[in-house]
This record gives sequence, C-alpha cells and structure tokens, in this order.
Amino acid sequence: MRDFAIGFGWLFLVALAIEFPHVMSDEPTPSRVADLATLAARVSELERRVQALETPTVSEPAASAEPLPVLEIHSETWCGPCQVLKADLQALGNTGVEVRWVRFSDRVPALRWIGPDGKQVVQTGYTRGTIAGLLERVRAAHIARAGKSE
Repeated sequence: MRDFAIGFGWLFLVALAIEFPHVMSDEPTPSRVADLATLAARVSELERRVQALETPTVSEPAASAEPLPVLEIHSETWCGPCQVLKADLQALGNTGVEVRWVRFSDRVPALRWIGPDGKQVVQTGYTRGTIAGLLERVRAAHIARAGKSE
C-alpha cells in the first residue's frame, strides 16, 4: 500500500510539473484577453461615473410644492373601512390628489397629508361618503402652501 501511495505521489508531481508551465504562462489566451477587455471597460465606466458625481452641476431650483397634493393612506386588505374608502375613491374617479396606498397593520385606515402650515396631518378612521370633503381639505392645504412659498 505504501508503494502505491509513493507511486501515486510521484505521478501527481509529474502531472503537476507538466501542467504548471501552462497555468503560470504569461501568454495572452483568448479568455485572458476577454477578461482584460471586460475589466478595462468596467474601470472606464466607473471612472466616468465617479467623475460625473464629483463634477459640480448647477441644480435647478426645487419646486416649492409637489405638482399634485399627496394623500397617503395606510390600509390593510382585512380592514373593512379601508375597503369602503377604496371603493369611494374609485367612484370619485379623478380626484386631483395623488393617492399613495401603504400597507399597514395598525390603526387603519390612517390618512396623512401635509397641512397648510407644512406640518403632517393624520386622520384615523373613515366614515362612508366623507372622502370628497377630506380631498377638498388636502387640496386646500396644498394651495395654501403654494401661496406661502411665492
């Protein structure tokens, strides 16, 4: 058994000695050329992106108010009043307010918007048929904020 292990060891060393020059060769193989080209392209792209980030740009003035007032509604599929609210909104059609639905599992429905003073307003709960009045409050707050910034 020992002779077999020694013979196998020598065989391994001979195979390694024959293959080793090919592994350590400095000759450009097609795969090495492709890898080098890919790496060079990636480096160039990264340099371009870094330069774009570091170059100062003249930024456009930010709009004082969002294009549409935003009403964020926290709701869940299991919440009955949330489903009534969703149906009432769909029945109204175009509301002139951007509605953002957020899945939330506590105190639903919760409706949030930015008031005329720029502070967040939160209303929890919903009663059927009151969405039109609520949307009017959201739009009025939006218009008031836009008037203050001019």
